[in-house]
Amino acid sequence: MFFEEGWVPLSEATSAVFRQLQGLNAEGGIGEGQGSLRLILAITVWDICDAATKVGVTAADGTVIASSKDLVAWADPRELSNEHLNLMAGSVGSSTLRDADGNLPTEAELKARYGPFLHLPVVIPVNNFQSSLTFLAEEVKGNPTKDEEVVNGARTILKMVDSGEVVTREIARSKLGATMSRRKFKLSWALAAQHREDLAKPNRWAGL
Repeated sequence: MFFEEGWVPLSEATSAVFRQLQGLNAEGGIGEGQGSLRLILAITVWDICDAATKVGVTAADGTVIASSKDLVAWADPRELSNEHLNLMAGSVGSSTLRDADGNLPTEAELKARYGPFLHLPVVIPVNNFQSSLTFLAEEVKGNPTKDEEVVNGARTILKMVDSGEVVTREIARSKLGATMSRRKFKLSWALAAQHREDLAKPNRWAGL
């Protein structure tokens, strides 16, 4: 609710994207095969986070403290949570992503992990956010399940998994090439994850 000029809270950005998606859906502007509004929202906001030039958190005195972009790196592009936060809440430690045993971290574990930054609101540059929104209508009108680049990307990721390769976002991104857009990469990963659940496994990055 309170933040420095030039920044927008991640929770507000997520709400703004959702309102725009609702409007596009009412107008028939969302293409077949895009999936639920929740799924489109998740992929869109993670894409906005990827595009952001920097990320910060707002301290109690209103100043922005720079943070690593790992804070807003997606674990499963179909879900609104990564290991650190939930996009709707938009604060450090608000994740609802359960671990491999189906548990959420305790408050004590969260305090040990994030220290004084626990529960601080995450912010991104407002100009990055506004720029990303201008392309939203165009991005959601097609059918990703029939997009040759998306489908071939998913096949490549599946082949990597089935061959026993270590598959991380960075490795897969490099394999698919820089010409593929960030959004299409997420769509390819999401499509592949429908067939290989390990691609969406909680905390799958640990130790890689």
